[in-house]
Amino acid sequence: MNHEMSLNGSAARTVTIGAAREAAVLGTLILVGVVASLNLSMANVALPTIGRAFNAPQTALDLVAVGYMLGLAASALWLGPRGYPYERKVMLQAGTALAVLASLAAAFAPTVQVLILARLVGGLAGGLAFPTTLALVAALWSGGTRTRYIKLWSGVCGAAAVLGPMASWLLLQHFAWGSVFLVAVPLALAALALTDRLVPNHVDEAADAGDDVGGRLSVVLVATLALLAYADLMALVCHVYVIG
Repeated sequence: MNHEMSLNGSAARTVTIGAAREAAVLGTLILVGVVASLNLSMANVALPTIGRAFNAPQTALDLVAVGYMLGLAASALWLGPRGYPYERKVMLQAGTALAVLASLAAAFAPTVQVLILARLVGGLAGGLAFPTTLALVAALWSGGTRTRYIKLWSGVCGAAAVLGPMASWLLLQHFAWGSVFLVAVPLALAALALTDRLVPNHVDEAADAGDDVGGRLSVVLVATLALLAYADLMALVCHVYVIG
């Protein structure tokens, strides 16, 4: 069966492709999303082991746990829309490549401080790649096909986030804590190669870069709210500990 997919310029300009090529493009975009989902969910199970390895305080371990989410939340609102006036493919490749470097840095971090920084950078990488995958699905397909593919994208990425901690637990039975950060590396490398080969350039891109100032402010706002929430949580924990 053949399908229509936008390969260049606006959504109105389409070409007919085979179902196999369509599935390959969709699979590539889902794979990038899976990388981000795994990087988000796999670290928490390893926190006790990481704490023993570095003799790290609970505050540092909490930052390891929330570092990726903080980087992702602070960057996605700004970096995601940056793909609209530029090549979304480039945004996808940049985010995935940075995810590889961040995962390797986390896996072989010599100190807990380096690990926290690697998690933050990994979240920034997710902010580049993760929203871009959904934007590409929305730009490449339309109508019922788009709806089905977005549901599939959401389901697979959500399943990866759920299965990530289970995979971490299994790895920690046989390998060091750094192994949990290496799981996504081969997947990300495969996604890079497939993106270069399959994902089209210049898909439904606009001339307007969007609200750049608002995007920068969103980074500051989300980061501030996250840090305030974390500070409140730590104050509550300390209060409960002192009262108890």
